[in-house]
Amino acid sequence: MTPMILLRDDDPNATTDVDRLARAYAPLLDAGLPINFSVIPEVALDTMAPDGLRERFIHDDAPRTSDLVPITVDMPITRWLRRHPAQLGVMQHGHTHRRGGDGTEFGVISRRAAAIKMDRGGEILEQAFGCRPNGFVPPWDVVSRGTIDAAHGRFDLVSCNFVSRSRLPLSAWPAYVIERRRRSELLRVGNTWVSRHRGGQIQPDMDPASVGDMVHTLTDGAHLGVIVLHHWMFWNTVTPHPVIVALAEALHGRRVVTVDDAITNIIADELRASA
Repeated sequence: MTPMILLRDDDPNATTDVDRLARAYAPLLDAGLPINFSVIPEVALDTMAPDGLRERFIHDDAPRTSDLVPITVDMPITRWLRRHPAQLGVMQHGHTHRRGGDGTEFGVISRRAAAIKMDRGGEILEQAFGCRPNGFVPPWDVVSRGTIDAAHGRFDLVSCNFVSRSRLPLSAWPAYVIERRRRSELLRVGNTWVSRHRGGQIQPDMDPASVGDMVHTLTDGAHLGVIVLHHWMFWNTVTPHPVIVALAEALHGRRVVTVDDAITNIIADELRASA
């Protein structure tokens, strides 16, 4: 079985400069590689980074207020994503991306609170894109037990970082143990698949010559290897960033998929395994 690779870019939102975004990822797009954008449905303009400054994914020209700005059907970022449905996947990135008491949005909340935020965000994205995304990405990659429970029936795939066994229902513990032994990074929890990644290791300050080895580290042995990117780390250059150029070269000939294709293939693989 050829491993699947899912390129995941986090944080597009209502304030995103689509021209800079497209330029940053031109090497990947020109190579025909699918990219999956986890879109913030209703970005909070006062979301702060650990250094005390406003998060870099919020445009510098956006007002310095606590307003929530929903993404809408007529925005440049929405129109751009809708023009390329076969190459650009859309996932739901939380609701507002505002930090809670633990420093994340979905890390400690209850099932009811998670469901409310998921549904509100899903409604916004459905109005913008014509359908609700099948994939969910929690901001800062942290999920509570309530978040996992709320995802059932709402999303086919939850993409995050490490999930401890204590945050899973008891019924998923045996599968969790098997998955950890195999390091497949894919775990079925009820009717939802939880896909874990091995860290956001593709960074702008890394040696481009090491990108190929890093892709191997992030995907080797995984049923679905997720490579996490943040466009705002790579768009401050006039020409495409050398790390993104190297990433496009490293992914040449690999099985890179959209989130919808990944879900379809995961289900098909499960059916074949049970036949």
